[in-house]
Amino acid sequence: MAIAYLPVSSHRFKRSPFFACNDRPDTQYGIYNNRLYPISSGYDEQAHYQHLRNFCCLYDVPETPLLITGPDRYDFLNQLFTRDIRKIKIERAGYALACNHEGGVVMDGVLMRPNEEQLIYVQANGDFLNWANAQASDFDVTIQDFDSWVLQVQGPTALEVLEAVTGIEAVSLPYYAVTETTILGDSFYISRTGWTGERGFEIYSKGADFDGVALWQHLLEQGQRANLIASDISSMHIRRLEAGILDYGTDIDQSTNPFEIGFGHFVDFKKPNFNGKSALADTDHRSPRLLGLKSPDV
Repeated sequence: MAIAYLPVSSHRFKRSPFFACNDRPDTQYGIYNNRLYPISSGYDEQAHYQHLRNFCCLYDVPETPLLITGPDRYDFLNQLFTRDIRKIKIERAGYALACNHEGGVVMDGVLMRPNEEQLIYVQANGDFLNWANAQASDFDVTIQDFDSWVLQVQGPTALEVLEAVTGIEAVSLPYYAVTETTILGDSFYISRTGWTGERGFEIYSKGADFDGVALWQHLLEQGQRANLIASDISSMHIRRLEAGILDYGTDIDQSTNPFEIGFGHFVDFKKPNFNGKSALADTDHRSPRLLGLKSPDV
């Protein structure tokens, strides 16, 4: 299906601290969680895809991290999510699905536990924050958009950039690990995650009070030996499709349940009640399944 581009006022939406780095004359923007982000910046899509497969690319991505704190944070999140949140260890992350009472997927994303006091849910596109806050009245918990902005560095040489920029040895940060570090005097969260199926990591700010342009340029400078280039979402989308990574709103919505998309292993029926538990118990083993096909000739 072709993408339809419509003129809108960009002043209605949030701009990332990296906005100026992608604001080329031919850049086309999308809207995601009320954030304006570059879908296409006029780059050679095929060339950037090949670069992603062989070296690494830098992306300004619109995913929205939410901060969850408070004494009841684990009980609250175990009510929202289908997996047992307490099993995610400190300095680790885990994929987490939230369902409605009919078992439909309300949101998917990565839940990070960077330290003992905080959990961060990196949500996909949708009004998850208001939905979650509407269910928080019986819990001593706070869930908030803390104005965090995200960069991804993805590709086979991405971990060379990680080491150059942070001094963190790649072997000490395995897949789905989370840590905190300082770059150019500002503190950031780092996770060994991504949306491409390639090696990579993500950088999350702890607010918007930092120099995004300086960080962007610093990454490109320090990433020269790894052949890091700036790219846009178009090359990332091609690779995520190849990797079988699902996109909320495109492949998943509230009309699908976790079993239909092959994510039944993220549903833990052994834990106490959670949203959609009864409905999911009734649909298990009887739902249609979404499958991917791999052709060696295409």
